[in-house]
Amino acid sequence: MQPHDYLLKGKIVCGTCGHAMIFSNTTLEPMYRCMSTHADPTSACHKLKLYTAEVEEAVMTVIKVQAGIILESGKLSELRNDGSRNQLTEYEKQITAISEQRQSVYEQFITGEIDRETYRSVKADFTTQIERLKSMVAAIKQSEADNRTQKEMTDHARAVLGEALTPREILDALIDKVHVFPNNRIEISWKATGFSTS
Repeated sequence: MQPHDYLLKGKIVCGTCGHAMIFSNTTLEPMYRCMSTHADPTSACHKLKLYTAEVEEAVMTVIKVQAGIILESGKLSELRNDGSRNQLTEYEKQITAISEQRQSVYEQFITGEIDRETYRSVKADFTTQIERLKSMVAAIKQSEADNRTQKEMTDHARAVLGEALTPREILDALIDKVHVFPNNRIEISWKATGFSTS
């Protein structure tokens, strides 16, 4: 890291009071301080501070762990997607075949080959089958949309774990805010939707 390249400057927020934490470079170790309750010793975030190096290391560790989890789940997602594509094709063929059968029954009713009661019964059965298959097709298509989102997150994860991006590029792409709480607990608000799997 280059001198004075404070990666999270402007992204650190006090998780207790919600105010932006002030970057301070006046001490031996640069830090972020919550100044909004500085004069209120009863506040939970009174004099809350966190050293810059500590929070940057913690956030990068979380990102790398999440990236690893996403890559693993991405592998499973790719396997599921291959099977789903075959199922989708099969379901769509079945819908076409049953629709043709339903049309044929209608034609038999019009020509008097079957009575109204038989036609209604068979038509209702075919319609139920078609609706069930359509709902299964819709579920697979939603799963494919989810898989596209997963692929985007996997691409992010590969970039994080590779060497193509600098830490600043990674943080700027993924992190909206980092909320800091007493006892050095942090919570990350992700800019990249879905990057966090927790």
